[in-house]
Amino acid sequence: MSVNPLEVDVAANYDNILQRVENSAKLSSRDVSDITIVGVSKRIEFTRIKSAIDAGLKIVGEVAGNDLKKKLPDILNYNPSTEVQIVGHLQSNKVKFSVEKCQLIQSVLSEKILILVNKFAKQQDVIYPIFLQVDFSNALKPKGLNLKEALIMLALSESLANVDVKGIMTIAPLELENDDNNLRKFFARTHKIFQENIIPKLPDIGAELSMGMSNSFEIAIEEGSTMIRVGTAIFGPRMG
Repeated sequence: MSVNPLEVDVAANYDNILQRVENSAKLSSRDVSDITIVGVSKRIEFTRIKSAIDAGLKIVGEVAGNDLKKKLPDILNYNPSTEVQIVGHLQSNKVKFSVEKCQLIQSVLSEKILILVNKFAKQQDVIYPIFLQVDFSNALKPKGLNLKEALIMLALSESLANVDVKGIMTIAPLELENDDNNLRKFFARTHKIFQENIIPKLPDIGAELSMGMSNSFEIAIEEGSTMIRVGTAIFGPRMG
């Protein structure tokens, strides 16, 4: 898709997201400060990312790959305090880069990746924060760990000195995209399992529940999300 960055009013989009987040927080009797916005900028050129940072965006979500390698110097040179998180599928050969250059990985869903994160974090002499990517639905093609798998991963993480599980991330099944009622049930179920089964296994208070994207973040907030991942609703259409 051919996109003219000048035709996308990123600042206005971001302000709109802030207002919608505030409204959803009020509906669920929550403090808006408890909800973090991650601007997912995969396949978005630096011009639009810069506009979002100018509007107040503090965290950028990306996929580890050549596109991020090209953009990352521009992002950090423009605003060194901008946090970059990996939110997309993470290949094993991209783990080293992610640990060295980014501040958090949201998409850990295999023992292999978990062990690699620990390996490269040890080399950097840091304790690296991650989320486990989960899917507590009954989808035929789940996009994350089920509860049993997540608990096994949490147990493994306890033996890895350089990894710190800060929370979980989930992606709603595609078939729920236009089904608000079942989407709400999915988010509510994820939140319930998070509270009852995941939080008790985590050492830190303030664990994060990352759920909700451009077309679903309002429902996700109402059902307990503490972090939303918003892409096109902020940046407009993706390149390519």
